[in-house]
Amino acid sequence: MRLRTHLVSSLLLGAALYPRAPRKAALLLAGGVLLDTDHYLLYALRSGNWNPLSALRYDRWRLLPRGADDTRRRFGPLRSPFHHARITLPLVWLAARRWPGLRPIAIGITLHLALDLPFLHFDWRVWRRAGGRCERCGASGVRLGVFYLLSPRHGGSAWALDNRAAWCDPCRRQVYG
Repeated sequence: MRLRTHLVSSLLLGAALYPRAPRKAALLLAGGVLLDTDHYLLYALRSGNWNPLSALRYDRWRLLPRGADDTRRRFGPLRSPFHHARITLPLVWLAARRWPGLRPIAIGITLHLALDLPFLHFDWRVWRRAGGRCERCGASGVRLGVFYLLSPRHGGSAWALDNRAAWCDPCRRQVYG
């Protein structure tokens, strides 16, 4: 739920694609932002709290590291099937092909899902450096992922190559728990 990122990106893309069609720009904005209502609904259903501000506060809090005295309940991942691009994009674009008036909404949803991609995974520099081996334990022939050594939330560099590593799942679990 990066509401601000989705809002600003959708607003800018809508203004760029439809400078003389404010209705289409508004539809693109709606498609880019309203997809996040599923996070709110899942939070409300799991917690019983229907206050949207509480949902935004929870979303900011749930990404912080857990403290020793932290006993607040966590409600798991707040992702519905609508946030899976393989499900949503074909359906949305089929509908947009059938009804051209839905194209701005389809563009907004596509932008939203593109912004939700974990771009860290696509850092080719890390993959090339790793050469198919876990950079922590040296295992090869296993599924690898790209991870931050020190999260940008905790002072690590978001773009530096030396703050990223390709690790296997057992190594990731040892480091991140």
